[in-house]
Amino acid sequence: MDERFAINLLRMIAAETHLQSTLAVARDMFGRNYFALGVGERTAVDQAVMGHLGSYYTAITPEYLEGQQAKIPMGFPIQAQQTTPESSPDTKAS
Repeated sequence: MDERFAINLLRMIAAETHLQSTLAVARDMFGRNYFALGVGERTAVDQAVMGHLGSYYTAITPEYLEGQQAKIPMGFPIQAQQTTPESSPDTKAS
């Protein structure tokens, strides 16, 4: 894959995620769509989103990600289906 294409693809994904975050924050903060907000309300939404995203961006470092452990699944474990001689697909009912 072309490196420039991969970078542009990541930029597009980041832009879409940022837009979705902005739309969700506008709905949560003001109960209206982002595009229906006034200039001051849009500024407040933009500052809230960028403030939170910026703090997460600076907190995620390669050192931080190296220390992450895979989480153990919670809940009841899924067990493989056990077949009995009566329900085995190899046996035919007569």
